[in-house]
Amino acid sequence: MKKLYVIYKLLPAMVFVLMVFWPFAANLFYSNTELLDNRPLKEKPVRFDRNFSKDYEAYYNDTFAGRKKLVSKYIKLQQKLKIDTGQYFYGDKGWMFYDSVKVNNGNTMVDYYGEVRFDEDELKAMADGINKAADFYAARGAKYMIIVAPNKEGIYAEYMPERMQKARSSDKSRADVAIEYLKKHTKAVFVPLKEPILAAKNRFPQRLYFKKDTHWNNIGAYVGIEAIARALNNMGYSVPEKALTSAMIKESGLQNVDMHPDELEMNYQIDYLSDVETDCAQEKGEKYVFVCQNKGRANGKKLMVLGDSFAGALMPFLNKAFQQTVNAPAGNKKLSFYEDLMAKYQPDVVADELIERYFPRYINYERIFSGHYND
Repeated sequence: MKKLYVIYKLLPAMVFVLMVFWPFAANLFYSNTELLDNRPLKEKPVRFDRNFSKDYEAYYNDTFAGRKKLVSKYIKLQQKLKIDTGQYFYGDKGWMFYDSVKVNNGNTMVDYYGEVRFDEDELKAMADGINKAADFYAARGAKYMIIVAPNKEGIYAEYMPERMQKARSSDKSRADVAIEYLKKHTKAVFVPLKEPILAAKNRFPQRLYFKKDTHWNNIGAYVGIEAIARALNNMGYSVPEKALTSAMIKESGLQNVDMHPDELEMNYQIDYLSDVETDCAQEKGEKYVFVCQNKGRANGKKLMVLGDSFAGALMPFLNKAFQQTVNAPAGNKKLSFYEDLMAKYQPDVVADELIERYFPRYINYERIFSGHYND
C-alpha cells in the first residue's frame, strides 16, 4: 500500500517529465518533416554564431517528433468546441481566417489593418536587393518577375469579424504601397494579383478562396494566371491567354482544408489547354523541387517558379504553356541554392512568387544575392 501511495504522489511529476522529454527522446528515431503552416521547414543551423541558439530553437520547434499530429489534434479540439485557436479565427457566415504571426509565418493582420508601412530604409533595401537578384538572373540569361498573391483576409474582408473591420485603417496593405515604389526603382517585372482577383470576385457564383483554408482555389489561381500570362507576353514570351468564363469552370470534387480538419470544400477544374499533356516528377534528391516537361504545343522556353504553397495551383496552368517548368521553394537564404538551380535548369525566365504576408522577405535580398546573408 505504501508503494502505491508513493507512486500516486510521484505520478504527476512523472507525467510532467514524460511530456517534457518525450520529444527529445523521440527525435532520436524520427522527426517531423512536414508543416501545417504555409512555409518551408526551418533549416538546422550549421554556423556557430551569435544567432545559433535562436536559429536552433526555430529549427527544433519545426521538426520535433509528433509536431504535426500534436498541432492537428489541438486545432481539431478547439474547432469542435468553436473556440478561436489564435492562429485561426472565425469570421462571418462560416468563414475562417489566419493570424499568421502566431506561428511566425508572416503577418496577415498587419497587412489587413493597413496602418503599418515599410519605412524609407526598408524600401531602399528591398529595391537594392531586388536589383541584385535581377542582375544575378540576367547574368545567367534569365528575365526576372515577381508575382504577389493576395492574403485571403484582404480579398474577403467583408467576412472578417466586425470588430476587426471597424479597426481597419486602409484597404491598402504595406505590400501594396511597397509595390508602387518598387515598380519605379527596380528592374523586376511586378505582377500584383490583388486588383484582378478583387475585380473577378463578384463575376462568378463560386468563391475564389476556400472558406476554411488559407489558400485560393483553382478559380482564384486562374484569375492570377490571366494577369501572369499578360505580363509574360509583354516580356516577349508566347503564353496563350484565355479569359475565364463560367463555361470553363467545372467542379472537380471535395478536398480537405487546412483550417478545419473535419471539413471538405469544393474545388474546380478550369478548361485551359486541356488537350496538352505534361510529364511532371519530383526531382531526385530534391524534396521540394518539381520538374515538368510539356508533351504538346508550347513556346519552347523554360520557366522556373520560386514559390510558396500558392504556386501549387498556378503550376498546372503554367506547365502547359512552357516547354519546361521548374517549381522550387522560395525563401532560401543561400546564394548557392540559386546558383545551383540556374546552372542545372538554365531557365529563360524566373518568377519569384510569394503570398503578400511574406513581402518583408525582400529586405534580406541584398545580403542574400551578395552572398553574405549570415555575415
